[in-house]
Amino acid sequence: MCTDINVVIHALKREDLSLSDGKGPIAPPPWADWLVWLGQWMRIQSTLEGRRIAVVRLPNRRLSAAFTALGAAFASARLYDDSLDWEGLKNLAPGCKVFWREYASGKPMRWSGSVVGVTQIAGGDFLEVVMEGKRKAHQGNRLFAKSAALSHGITLGSVSATSDARLTGAERVFEAALKDAPKGWHRSPTIECTVITERTSFLGDLEGLVIRVAETAQAECSDILAIADPGGRTHGKTRVAPARSDGVLDEPEGGLTILDGAAALRRMSDTTARSVVVLLDQAEYDEEVAQLLQTYLDHAVDAGIHPPSGGVMPPPDGVQPFIFGLQLQAGLTT
Repeated sequence: MCTDINVVIHALKREDLSLSDGKGPIAPPPWADWLVWLGQWMRIQSTLEGRRIAVVRLPNRRLSAAFTALGAAFASARLYDDSLDWEGLKNLAPGCKVFWREYASGKPMRWSGSVVGVTQIAGGDFLEVVMEGKRKAHQGNRLFAKSAALSHGITLGSVSATSDARLTGAERVFEAALKDAPKGWHRSPTIECTVITERTSFLGDLEGLVIRVAETAQAECSDILAIADPGGRTHGKTRVAPARSDGVLDEPEGGLTILDGAAALRRMSDTTARSVVVLLDQAEYDEEVAQLLQTYLDHAVDAGIHPPSGGVMPPPDGVQPFIFGLQLQAGLTT
């Protein structure tokens, strides 16, 4: 895995990205490009030492979480290492349901099964799965070597034919937008970004929004983000959850968590990600919010913030960001 901040950031041809509503080009908000950059930078840092929080005040945060998540997606794809997927599959708990696709006579067939565990044969590791086919011939135990597990795209959520077509379209965008784009990231099992927001309005804002790369490829923003359903029943790379969710909101290792709005900010103590972006309207930044942030700023440290060699990209007018680090063992609890 390449974790060089400059290499990963410059792999994305941001200057080639544009927006469309399906009918024609539309002008992006002035802060869109900067948020894509921020999402990249914060996602890369989640693989490095320490923890960090970026707080961004915007004139209007509508779509801001989407553009930040977009940057995180491009960075995650560039950081992709399929050996980590294999380790993740081998560590799945027995009984965990998995899904995959295989081709027969040129046509894809969907399969599902339950994980048994890891079986060693001739010194090699094989993932053992109990198949759940309707016909007797399609039942029984199946052993997957690493190459087979990754080529069949074993996921934790099902992938329909429609979803498969959308993932394929999104992969073309990544191939056009990234230098040395890796294969397989969209179909790998790990959630890379968690957005805490109001799901209905978030998805409503994305409806019809298309990301274009020069004249070579395009796909809907929701497909590029590969948004998973709330219960994890369908495959995805971006998880969208409401602030009213119970318990811990995200995963501790890797990834990026975006807290979209003041309601999401109040759940900051329930985040465990190493990189967190807080997005606020200027009008939301009131005394209560300031006091809450001060609780964390009182424990801020410089360690954990890793700037690119060329420095941080200056924000556009009207955008006020600040970033601070936290002790890793201290967590985000108040």
